[in-house]
Amino acid sequence: MKDSNNTPHWEIDRFTYPACSTMVDRYIFANHWTKGKTVIDAATGYGYGAGILQSLGAKSVVGIDTDSDAIKDSEDRFQSPKCKFLECDIFKLKDMFKENEFEVCVSIETFEHLPPDRIDEYLQNLKYVTSETIFITTPRRVTAVWKYQGGTHLYEYDPIEFNKIIARNFKGSELAGFGLIEVPLESKAEITDKQWGTTLSDDMFESRIMVGIIKL
Repeated sequence: MKDSNNTPHWEIDRFTYPACSTMVDRYIFANHWTKGKTVIDAATGYGYGAGILQSLGAKSVVGIDTDSDAIKDSEDRFQSPKCKFLECDIFKLKDMFKENEFEVCVSIETFEHLPPDRIDEYLQNLKYVTSETIFITTPRRVTAVWKYQGGTHLYEYDPIEFNKIIARNFKGSELAGFGLIEVPLESKAEITDKQWGTTLSDDMFESRIMVGIIKL
């Protein structure tokens, strides 16, 4: 399972790492559902996403992660009365928080870092602490069959697998989703030769990132 591969804030730089803009985009899209809401950012990493959600109108945000260094950095950088950070195992949310404590849960690119045999446990923990909406993203597998070759992605899913997992864990909920397509953009500035943007598709099979929206 993921030890730590969290992207530190100093790598969120569109000149040095142009594709990082698509990572920020995930939270910009999520903020449509988090405005005015109490939010948990499940697997917050270095907390920049929680900070984005709070600055764009969330009522409050709690970011959780098992990476103690990332949580300490997040506390030093972003913590405020409306934005807090806790070291917490994502499989133990039921032990840390009350049922329905948050209106919205955001969990960006967490799915693929978890053991497949614990994915239901993960989703049930998100469901327990959330009263209204869960926003999940994960990369679409680009090969027919997944072969683990090292790294922190333990398993990447295809759209059929992803949708089946969501459906079995949220029976009776309103389910929706879409894909995010990461688009290279030519730069006409000398300082950098390329930038990246994100567009949407109803077809997850043509997308690099799959998004699940669960209305509880």
